[in-house]
Amino acid sequence: EESITYQQFLAKIEEEEAWISEKQQLLTVPDLGDNMAAVQGLLKKHDAFETDISVHGDRCTDICEAGQQLIDEGNHHADSIAQRCEQLRNKMYNLGELANVRKTNLLDNSAYLQFMWKADVVESWIADKEAHVRSDEFGRDLSSVQTLLT
Repeated sequence: EESITYQQFLAKIEEEEAWISEKQQLLTVPDLGDNMAAVQGLLKKHDAFETDISVHGDRCTDICEAGQQLIDEGNHHADSIAQRCEQLRNKMYNLGELANVRKTNLLDNSAYLQFMWKADVVESWIADKEAHVRSDEFGRDLSSVQTLLT
């Protein structure tokens, strides 16, 4: 009975560790979006992931509480249970840190792309005004001068 309970506990831990490992790989993908639409899409996916990580964080807490209960009941695998719970908590913490870094990078890329778009607009406006300034046309009468000023 004790060994069966321990095996079930291990199966739950291994399932969560597999999920964590899969998500760690996804969080290290270098794609941050090359345009605003792509970045917004990635940010929406990341928000959904943050909800998912919260759910799995709760699962990990439940698993570790069940592990502590096994320890309290005197399960002869107590040392292994404590060690696996600590590893699971550390992996979950590291995943959260990776998620924070990814979100920061996505937000930084979004700000950069917004800046570049605004800079392009300003540069276009400047180029348009430079064409007017370089013109040798000064107007021949009041009406043509007023037209050039607008």
